[in-house]
Amino acid sequence: MRGAGGARRNQGDERDPAGRGPGEDSRPVSVVLPAELRARVQAEAKKRGIELSPAIRALLSERVQELDDAEQRSRAEAWQRAQAWAVRERMKAGDHDEASRQEIDSLFDEAPRDAPRRRARQARAPSRRGSSGR
Repeated sequence: MRGAGGARRNQGDERDPAGRGPGEDSRPVSVVLPAELRARVQAEAKKRGIELSPAIRALLSERVQELDDAEQRSRAEAWQRAQAWAVRERMKAGDHDEASRQEIDSLFDEAPRDAPRRRARQARAPSRRGSSGR
């Protein structure tokens, strides 16, 4: 009987209790938690006023988001370093007599929000460094 319910769910006739659609893999995962970790998660669940399983899902989701955010910050920092290096190289080549503090601050302020857009734009268009005056 249990297998039939799972088959119906996979066919999209029914939604699981969490509201996930048929296209998502929502099968249960069994994980053994050491006693100390289980106690810590149980304390967090109590603090949040939720059961153990939703607390585990929430904590896991939060941690995965933290990892994604750290990766994005790392990419932004690499972009910032590349931009600063490019300014340094242009200065050495004589393209810039000096870089103002404002220009450097501007590069670092714009990097996190502009990095993905600039990267996509640079991939599509040829470089316009010579015509921008920077």
